[in-house]
Amino acid sequence: METLRYVVLANGLLAVVSIAYYVLLRRETYFRTNRLALWIGVAGALLLPLLELPDWRPQPIRTAMQRTAQVIVPKVLPAPQRSSPDITITFPNKKTYQAFQKQQNRYVWSWQLSIIALYAVGVLLLLVRFGIQLVSLQRLIWGSEHESYNDFTLVVNQGVTSPFSFFKWVVVNPAKHTPNELEHILRHERVHVRELHSLDMLGAELICILSWFNPAAYLFRYLLHQTLEFRADHAVLAEGVDAKVYQYNLLKVSLSSGHSRLTNYFGRSQLKSRIAMLNQQESSKVSWLKYPVFFIAALTVASAFARPQHLKLLRFVPKPIAETLEAVVEPAKVSFQPIHKDEQLVKDKSSKSGLVQEQRSPQLYVPQPDTVRASPSRYMQYEGDRLYWIITPKTSFDDLAIMKQEFERHGYKMLVQTLKYDPRNVYISDIKITIIRPTAGVSDFEETGVDGGPIRSHGGYNGINTLKAVAAVGSYPFKSDFLHIPPGLVQIARNEELPLIRPVEDQKMEALLTEGQRKYGHLGMGFRKFSQKEIIKQSTPTSSLSVTSDGSLVINEGPGPWVIKAFINNVPVTIDEVRKLKISQLYTFAVILGYDSALQKRSGVDYFLFYVN
Repeated sequence: METLRYVVLANGLLAVVSIAYYVLLRRETYFRTNRLALWIGVAGALLLPLLELPDWRPQPIRTAMQRTAQVIVPKVLPAPQRSSPDITITFPNKKTYQAFQKQQNRYVWSWQLSIIALYAVGVLLLLVRFGIQLVSLQRLIWGSEHESYNDFTLVVNQGVTSPFSFFKWVVVNPAKHTPNELEHILRHERVHVRELHSLDMLGAELICILSWFNPAAYLFRYLLHQTLEFRADHAVLAEGVDAKVYQYNLLKVSLSSGHSRLTNYFGRSQLKSRIAMLNQQESSKVSWLKYPVFFIAALTVASAFARPQHLKLLRFVPKPIAETLEAVVEPAKVSFQPIHKDEQLVKDKSSKSGLVQEQRSPQLYVPQPDTVRASPSRYMQYEGDRLYWIITPKTSFDDLAIMKQEFERHGYKMLVQTLKYDPRNVYISDIKITIIRPTAGVSDFEETGVDGGPIRSHGGYNGINTLKAVAAVGSYPFKSDFLHIPPGLVQIARNEELPLIRPVEDQKMEALLTEGQRKYGHLGMGFRKFSQKEIIKQSTPTSSLSVTSDGSLVINEGPGPWVIKAFINNVPVTIDEVRKLKISQLYTFAVILGYDSALQKRSGVDYFLFYVN
């Protein structure tokens, strides 16, 4: 995957550099700066995909792109596939667990490998052609007459139709040019020789070879050639040559044909653009502002698509125990539980699979002292010899990656076996996580939101700097005696979970209200609802429903034959059961006044419907 990813990103950045230069800088007369800007842009296109840059993307965009990448980014170089892998597990106490199975390693060819092979063949063929061109050019130069000058070596060849230069050699056919034309040609080519423009030509050709499928590479070569020719033309005019005569000679020489892409040549190089540039005024100082814009645009695109810095958390160097346990536990072929007695040996032979397991009880685990107590995530907190953690419905993919890295620091392995978000990427709707302790014990939890809703928050702790590595897991509100989740983490879980779960719970309660009105509404008149605040405000010792000082609900039946029938979530209950409720538990309260339609008067029965979360 890394090979294809690099090729795609590097070529994408090359396109950004070429297009940004074409739009912003190609008409500017700072030719040396333009030349430098082009090469800095190409260097950035080649190097930035290899670097880990700060990720400036907003969190929703970053998370969505990473989850999308998990689905659509293929594994270009798949690892050898094994139907029944050998398993060798070495724990810190040097005890070994092994499983043996006959197998054969094989690589599976994929369309991704086909793309890489096609790319490699294209590069190879173009490199061969490039080598042939260099050899032909060398033969032409060494097979001609040479005249040495201070700045260059003049190569005279009667078969050359268009003058050109290549490093220190200027190749020309004097018989085809007048003395005045020859003077201008030599002045022009001397600039190419002096400023080593041949290096640019070779570099541009190599870029086109490596990115032979990318039109932006050919655009880059075109722009670079154009910039070099502009520079040489203006350098000649700066020596005092008449501009009109020079342009005339340039037009005349351009009528000759034939040139190599590896050389700098006097004529036929974007003639119209060169003449226009010769007559253009120098760029103003304000034009320098375009250069920061050019580099900022390229860097912004690079940082948006290059490897984010925090993703290195997913590419930690695997330890032997991490490699083998992941191979064992995730396929659920062999599971390990801590053995706390003296050393035991358990063997299990299966005639069907030929699998042999050997387990020895691990010795006491002594982790390295933990000197760093600052938590890298707000979902984790160190206290004493424990690392406390929580996972809420709002925990992002990045947060889980950081948590996984922090667990690794203390010898724990966190396997994210299931992770699904809702269609809008707002909350986690399904999750399954297994935590493997350094002593081979396993803690896990699995949660699926009701009807695609958000999961409940989960949390726990991992023991660190202790003689025995332990881990515990529980769910919000974390009231188990053994958890003791720090209040700060509990508050985070509450703040992130309740706003998501409340709308779901409200929908359920409203559905119960609708059902109660449909089911019992015919028993009397009205279906008036009261909120908690209204009940408290109207509560008196003599009211039909009052609230005590401790928040309990009390039903006071009227004198005589007047009767109150109570329901909790549409289920008939006794008045004593209502007294067990607290006002804080109440979602809403509804009253139906009993009415006898035959007698056209109140029936003497009222119906109290309590709806509790």
